[in-house]
Amino acid sequence: MQITDITIGPNIGFLAVLNLLGAAQGILLALALLTTGGNKTANRLLAALTLTISIVVSGAVLLTSNYVFAFPHLSRLHQPFVFLAAPLLFLYLRELTAREQRFERKDFLHFIPFVLCLIYLLPYYLQSGKAKIQILVSEYIQAEFGQWYYVRSAVLITQVLVYLVLIVLSIVKYSRNVKPRKSARDKAVLFEVRFFVIATAVLWCAVVLRYAISTIPNLLVPLGASVLIYALGYLKMRRPEPEVGKKEGLSAKKYEKSTLTPERSERYLDKLINFMKQEQPFTDGDLTIQKLAERLAIPAHHLSQTINEGLGQTFSDFINSYRIEEAKRKLLDPALKHLSVLGIAEEVGFNSKSSFNSVFKKHTNMTPSEFRNAGNGDSQLNPR
Repeated sequence: MQITDITIGPNIGFLAVLNLLGAAQGILLALALLTTGGNKTANRLLAALTLTISIVVSGAVLLTSNYVFAFPHLSRLHQPFVFLAAPLLFLYLRELTAREQRFERKDFLHFIPFVLCLIYLLPYYLQSGKAKIQILVSEYIQAEFGQWYYVRSAVLITQVLVYLVLIVLSIVKYSRNVKPRKSARDKAVLFEVRFFVIATAVLWCAVVLRYAISTIPNLLVPLGASVLIYALGYLKMRRPEPEVGKKEGLSAKKYEKSTLTPERSERYLDKLINFMKQEQPFTDGDLTIQKLAERLAIPAHHLSQTINEGLGQTFSDFINSYRIEEAKRKLLDPALKHLSVLGIAEEVGFNSKSSFNSVFKKHTNMTPSEFRNAGNGDSQLNPR
């Protein structure tokens, strides 16, 4: 009797149904992302990621439920796609966090493992349905997995680990830029990136355990990926997109003819924040938006719009917020206690003591002298 005479009937269980629901959700989410506005590159990468996960999950269900014997030409179609998930997740999160970068041709190098796997499986794909069933049945009755299974698993585990490291590095970089900005969108993005690092690490551990312990149900890891799809959709809806002309106290009509796009505004904002931290241009008492724009190589009207809409502040308020933070640091620095309040005011960019006092009190509800005295007596005010 040939092995093709063995009858292996389909058997779809509760876990399989849950996985298929997650896969269907991923397809719907991918379609929705391709038709929504906002950052188109990020949306396309996220759509590709959700579609990839849906394909992998569906392939796992077909294999585990034995439906591959009814539809042999669908077997192994999902295997190359497992090498797309980690690169797509990395590129998507990079798009959200490192806005100065954009998807370029060289980024297609991330998909080399996918292409190599596709090429390796091409001879199998070109076989007849009967030949595929014969191969599948022979694998089904084997006592151990074949060499291809172990090679593919080892490469996948290594690949995901490498991308986890890259994503963690992107978190560190992005976290440093988010703190001074404190916008709702940046906080949501930071939460999203951290969530996916944890979720991917958990899935990676689950994959390792699944390969090490054969008694773990086959569909538990795909189920985790299905849950990830729902999380992708939820976090996408939860994250505020960059808004134009909706900040407090600003009129949308003011910039209705502006050529500044939300994506470019985000890049300008990152550049501005980094420049403020590293170069401290606010210490120049005669600083104007034109001067700052020239140093940043950004059109002055675009810089003004970026500050107004991205931070909900005027240029004056934005600069003064940095001056006050620096003044607070200097007022509490024991090495600078010999400096007068006026001396510190001039060092941080204020041209008069009266304006310094006024702005300082607006930000802290205290005068500079009161702040310094409170700081010097902190140990008495807050005994432990």
